[in-house]
Amino acid sequence: MKKVMMNKAGLKHKKVVVNAKKAKIKQDLGGGFRRFVYTFTVNPFNFFTFTFTGGAWKPVSGGWWIANDTSQTAYAVSNYSWTPNNWRTVVYNPTSSARTIAFTIIAKV
Repeated sequence: MKKVMMNKAGLKHKKVVVNAKKAKIKQDLGGGFRRFVYTFTVNPFNFFTFTFTGGAWKPVSGGWWIANDTSQTAYAVSNYSWTPNNWRTVVYNPTSSARTIAFTIIAKV
């Protein structure tokens, strides 16, 4: 589910909610752990909220990286376990270019 909102400062804030089945990359790490990767475009001067809903999978770690053009910065506003089965990451793209950002979750059944 994708949702775009505008905050009081006029900055756009896009939100997505994904589950384990929608991962672009799924990698079995052994011992009941799995890595899930999702890729999204974050528009210029926008906030982006990524929420992983694990179902039976319990996230133990989450992160993000800029998939290309790492010469310009982006900021993680927050990156945390929201509930026992959900992980949330909020990234801000302060540049004038759209950026491809990959989000990764390590989870265990």
